[in-house]
Amino acid sequence: MRTILALSAAWWLAVFAAVGQDVPPAFERGENAEEAAYEEAAHDPFDPMINAPKFVRVQVEHIEVAHKDLTRLMMEDEAVTSDAKVLRMKVQELVGKDEAKVLDTQIVVCRSGQKATSESRQELIYPTEYEPWNSLPPGDGEKPAPPPATFPLNPAMPVTFETKNLGSSLEVEPTIGENDQIIDLRFRPELTWHTGDRVWSEIKDELGNVIKVSTPDFYNLSINTSITCITGQYTMIGVHSPKNEKGEVDRDRKIMMFVKCDVLAVIP
Repeated sequence: MRTILALSAAWWLAVFAAVGQDVPPAFERGENAEEAAYEEAAHDPFDPMINAPKFVRVQVEHIEVAHKDLTRLMMEDEAVTSDAKVLRMKVQELVGKDEAKVLDTQIVVCRSGQKATSESRQELIYPTEYEPWNSLPPGDGEKPAPPPATFPLNPAMPVTFETKNLGSSLEVEPTIGENDQIIDLRFRPELTWHTGDRVWSEIKDELGNVIKVSTPDFYNLSINTSITCITGQYTMIGVHSPKNEKGEVDRDRKIMMFVKCDVLAVIP
């Protein structure tokens, strides 16, 4: 049998030689042999991570820096891709020198294509509409009641209230793309502070009691955007102006916002 196979192979070699065609060597990879071997290893069909369920971990960082430092960092930034790892490391050096401050870090994990929300909040309930103390109309034949002269005045009573959430929140919707390396991310990080109250009306009665009508002031930082990122890479998504001690815009400081997504396989 071996003799027959050898004779057959020799006959075919003679045929190819007769027609002027070269017989290609068996299992030849060519110039990209190393790349082909790497691709085969990277797409191992028996790798448990290929068919394993996967989560996406979204991490958003708010880092406060001086305005002049931000300008310098952006002038030195020579990145031509969305990868902001080098920029993030430079900012971390400022943090280590106490020249920058990590203001907040938000993290949430969810499935691909699903929405998730992480919140660290305090509810502030405040009035939005008022009515006079004698807002009820008099009945038939009755005269409006005079305002009290010897008791504290109550010129306005709150009748409608709203709730404001203070603190931080992060809403995300990640979608894993090709080869689990590309992630399409829709997200909205938000920070909210109560900076004080604004007085709209102030009345003093005969006893010296002061009645004030006020509403709260809030300072809010938020970004609502969609990006495409690479798993494990940092991306700078925006810059904000923080508040000062009076709750107003601080022009001397900035808040840099970074996001990083990681694809996590669920393997028992």
